[in-house]
Amino acid sequence: MARQYKKILKKLQPKTKSPSEQAPPEKPGKDYLLTIILALTVIFLIIGWSSFTAINRGLYITLIIALGSTYARRHYKFNATQDTIIEKVGYAAMGLAIVLFVAEIYFRFIS
Repeated sequence: MARQYKKILKKLQPKTKSPSEQAPPEKPGKDYLLTIILALTVIFLIIGWSSFTAINRGLYITLIIALGSTYARRHYKFNATQDTIIEKVGYAAMGLAIVLFVAEIYFRFIS
């Protein structure tokens, strides 16, 4: 009876692999496009710093923060609290960048 019980258990509950036998976690992609956009944003900020208005500078800085937080979340391991904070910082920076873009459009073309 005990043997049959063990056989039934084996059929119902397949063996779980040990952590060393499991496949390694999938590595994130290289994110070439994100890296290129981040680098171009930094280059544009450095080159145009003297000719940018304060709104433009703020716009580019917030874009760098948003893109940097996206890159960091994809490539570095954070615990749940840190990941949540970085995600919120990225969203806030992107929202502020959109507000600054709208303000720049308003001041340059409408008023």
